[in-house]
Formats: sequence, C-alpha cells, structure tokens
Amino acid sequence: MHPNSARPDSAAAHGPRLGGHLPVLDGVRGLAVLLVVFFHTTHLSAGSAVGKATWWLAGAGWTGVDLFFVLSGFLITGILWEAKGQPYFFRNFYMRRFLRIFPLYYLTLAISFLVLPALAGRFNLDERITTEGAVWYLLYLSNFYQLWVDTTHPILGVVWSLAIEEQFYIVWPFLIAAVSYRGAIRLCLGTIALALAVRVGLALAGASIESTYVTTFSRVDSLALGGLLALALRHPEGLGLKAFPWMRWGVYAAVPLVLVMVVMPVGPLYELVKRTGGYTAIAIVYAAGVYKAVAVAPGHPLHRFLSSKLLRTYGKYSYAIYLIHSPLDAILRRTVLKLPLQTVGGTDIPMQLLFYVVAAGLSLGLALVSWNLFEKHLLKLKDYFPYGEQRPPVPAPAPLAGGSPGAAS
Repeated sequence: MHPNSARPDSAAAHGPRLGGHLPVLDGVRGLAVLLVVFFHTTHLSAGSAVGKATWWLAGAGWTGVDLFFVLSGFLITGILWEAKGQPYFFRNFYMRRFLRIFPLYYLTLAISFLVLPALAGRFNLDERITTEGAVWYLLYLSNFYQLWVDTTHPILGVVWSLAIEEQFYIVWPFLIAAVSYRGAIRLCLGTIALALAVRVGLALAGASIESTYVTTFSRVDSLALGGLLALALRHPEGLGLKAFPWMRWGVYAAVPLVLVMVVMPVGPLYELVKRTGGYTAIAIVYAAGVYKAVAVAPGHPLHRFLSSKLLRTYGKYSYAIYLIHSPLDAILRRTVLKLPLQTVGGTDIPMQLLFYVVAAGLSLGLALVSWNLFEKHLLKLKDYFPYGEQRPPVPAPAPLAGGSPGAAS
C-alpha cells in the first residue's frame, strides 16, 4: 500500500473529503479575487475620514494574491499527494493544468501583443501598449522581466503572480514525487525558510522592493505553506494537525506581526517588515484561514459566509476576473468614470461606490462570457486525463488540544 493512502478504517465514516471539489474553497477564491479588485479599483480622494478609511482598507487588498498563493499550494499539493503513484501521474497533472491555465492566458497575450498595439494610435490607448517584452510573458517569466523595466504592460501588470504559480507547477510535482511523507513535510518547511532567507538577504543587500515582491524564490513560501497544510491534513495515520502541534505556534507568532503591519504607517520601516517576515506572516494567517474553512461545520458562520452564492460565483470565475479587471479598470478611468471622480453633494464617495459596482459587475459579466464561450469547452478535455482511482476520504480536520490554528487567527 502506498504510504499516503494508509488511513484508519474510520476515515471514510465522517468528515469532509479533502479530495475533489470543495464549494467552500470556491468562496475562499472569490474572497481573494474581490480583495484584488477592491485594491485596484479604489480611486476616491483621501481628504475625508471615510476616504482615509477606505484607502486603509483597500491597502490590504494586495494580500489577495497571497491568499491565492496559499490556496493554490494547498490544492495543488493535495492533488499531487493523492495522485502520487497512480498511472500517468505527470502527464495527467500537466495536461489538466495546461487546459485550465494556458488557453485564457495566451488568448490574453494575443490580444495584448497582436491586436491592441495596432489600435493604440487610432483609439488613443495607453502608450505602454506595445510588443516590448513579449517573449518574457510567453515564457511565464514576466515576474523577472519586471525587475528590468520601469513600467509594465498596462493590461498584463497582474500576471507576475501567474508566472510564479506556473514556475511552481513545473517543479513541485517532481519534488513531491521524489520524497516520502516526512520528506514532503521537510520540503515545505525548507521552501518556507528559503524564501524568508532570500528576502532578508535581498533587504540587507539593499535590493529593490520589487525584487522581494515578484521573484519566485521570494514568494514561494506562501505556496509552500498551503502545501504544508495540505500534507498535514493527509497524515498517513489520520492524525491531521494533531501530529504537528508546533504549527499553532507559527500562527501565534504571525498574528502579532500582521497586526503590527496593520497599524504601522506606510514608510521605510513598514516596507522592511513587510518584505522580510511580513509576507510569511500574512501567508501563515491565510493558511490558518484555509484550515478553518475546511474544518468548520456547515452551520458555522464562517462556512456560511464562504459558501455564499456571491463568493462562490466570483470564485468559480476568478481566473478570468483576475485577468480582466485591471484593463477594465483602466478603460473605466479613461471613459465613463473618469478620474478624478465626480463629486455628489460635495463628496466623491457615491461615485467610488458606483465604480466598485460597475468594475466588479462588468468583470464578472466578461468572465461569464469567457467561461461559456471559451473556457468550459476546453475544460471538458480534462476528462481524458483523470487522476485515477479515488482514495478513501480524509478524516475531518480535528481541533488541536488547547485551540486550533484557525482559532488563533
């Protein structure tokens, strides 16, 4: 018997499956994409108390990318571990990833590099819409390309995170396939330590803030933390997080650091904290949130919130929304909702609320068009690349004695 399939006989008797589709994680994905949309579509003035509060809240929206990283690491590592040892392990994984990611990504590149540059002069589009750097984007290396240029393509500015994930997908299956369960745990811990060490080293060397934000070795700790959680919940003896009581201490250390970042004014000290331990702390808190999402009972308020139709809908179509929302924001800012926002009754807050609704609504609408005309038809081909036999359900994640990591968050 493969070591990762050895579980107590009672495992199938109760608790949510960690394999297959979990609707609550669609809600987590929806929350992540809405955080990013909120971040990119906030344009009101900061003169009033409400304006300052809105900017303060929107400032946390960039962490939606970190939530995406944690969730991707959790899901991908779980898939790989469950499929380990099955026939066509690598072929099926890479083909399924290819069908989900590549078509829409390369369609976006085709529009960005083949269509829009020809229309830029005629329609007075952003002067940054050119074919410069196309090879970097084609090879999923745009995150490194950003280190050498002052400005990025206005439509493709968000794809650095997709580059990091794709580089992770290329390497991670080989590493997971090569190690035992204990080796996989050490692999995740070593990857987390490596990313933290790289960021500290870059910060001490005076490297740019960008270098610690978009390079793979600087951000892979978030993916590895998701992977660590996935493996912990698939303990060979069904012990789950009970086998790793030290994990909650990581949460207890991360939460205060995140709270410090919340109240700290933006400046050199804030950037130093964020780019060293801050990214790891945020990822730990999000990993605890993912654990809580899959561990709580269906009637729990968190489960009801993440299972809401709104969040699950945005989660289902989050990939297209992520690619669409930034250029849509640019179009709105140049056309019907021009900046600075118009005032109503002496304030621009109503127009900002309208901007949120229009941007989020149109992003979802265009994503639905993409899904129904394009994506879902290609995704049907995934049936030709099944992961093989289904393993027994994983036991329900059990709270640790003295409190769970999710409780600490």
